[in-house]
Amino acid sequence: MTNLFKKAESIKEYCTNIRHMIHQNPEVSFKEFETTELIKKELKDMGIDVLPLDIATGVVAEIKGTKKGPEAVTALRADIDALQMEDLSGKPYASKNPGVAHACGHDGHTAILLGAAKLLNEVKDQFSGVVKLVFQPAEEGLYGSRVIIDSGALKNPDADAIICLHGWPYFKVGEIGAWPGPYMASADKFLIKIIGQSGHGARPYKAVNPIMAAASAINAIPNIVSNEIVTAKQAVVTVCTIHAGMAFNVIPDSVEFGGTVRCLDPEVRDELEAKIRRVADGAAQMFGCRAEIDYQRGVPPLMNDPGLAEQVIKAGADALGNESIRELDGPVMGSEDFSYYIDAVGKGVFYRLGIGTGEDIEPIALHNSKFDFNDDAIPYGVATMVQLILNRHS
Repeated sequence: MTNLFKKAESIKEYCTNIRHMIHQNPEVSFKEFETTELIKKELKDMGIDVLPLDIATGVVAEIKGTKKGPEAVTALRADIDALQMEDLSGKPYASKNPGVAHACGHDGHTAILLGAAKLLNEVKDQFSGVVKLVFQPAEEGLYGSRVIIDSGALKNPDADAIICLHGWPYFKVGEIGAWPGPYMASADKFLIKIIGQSGHGARPYKAVNPIMAAASAINAIPNIVSNEIVTAKQAVVTVCTIHAGMAFNVIPDSVEFGGTVRCLDPEVRDELEAKIRRVADGAAQMFGCRAEIDYQRGVPPLMNDPGLAEQVIKAGADALGNESIRELDGPVMGSEDFSYYIDAVGKGVFYRLGIGTGEDIEPIALHNSKFDFNDDAIPYGVATMVQLILNRHS
């Protein structure tokens, strides 16, 4: 292995202790007060400048390179929040907070970025420009990236690229992968209320049954993708909730159902919204009902910059060896608020870091109550991030 990887290995114990501390004390979105204070303390102990931001949780710090050269400004991001679920990992450092667990690996991401900060601060005479260290709150569904963006932390100097890694159980430790182009889906949601007229179940002709209209819409809406969207364009529409009625012999006044819409193409995103509205209205009218549609846009598709993806692959090969590079299967229909950073900064890349043992037939998935980040992956994450900065800023 390279000298840089050996340096990353030399701080593995430090990073692991930090991760276990965070794992044992998880905090949910926008409540990461102790985690924020821990990160600030570690950065200040390293002598790194923490920006005075008007945000309740989360941290952004800067390391200024002292070498003469290109004045690049690169942001590195880690998410710091945990999930509202039980920790059933069985580890000695398992969560002490009932109903809260680091089951997505954000504790590992945070420890890796602190490790990268430690090494970058020690070698700042080897790079120019500025590195912004972004420890983001509330990735899990509450759009914490927008809080960081709105705080102005990515300005003055303006970041020209933003990069993050995410643990991936389906790659072995020591492997990384970056997909060029659209990689993660937008995440929109809909709630549709079909309104009819209640009545006795024995006399349906005296009522207007919204269940019939809702059933028709629920069958038709997911088929929009297969019937009306270009086959080559990936998209998913799933109905996930339905609520109607209180008694077996009463036709209700209304039915509510809702779901999620995922796609990789902004034009397809617009198409899907229009078509879902059309199908819901049509189904309601067909049965003499009316539809109220609440359609909410969430995070946009995550578009990895192909050039930055190549830089990540090169950094991985430089720091870990060519054998570390794995090709991802393709885009995924999960979503990430990292996409807001890419839109704000102009370009970015979200890449995968292997955390699997390679021995499991089916690895424990992210968001599983038995999930735990693999500490052996930490030096690989640290070395790749540091190498990326040295390559970009020299």
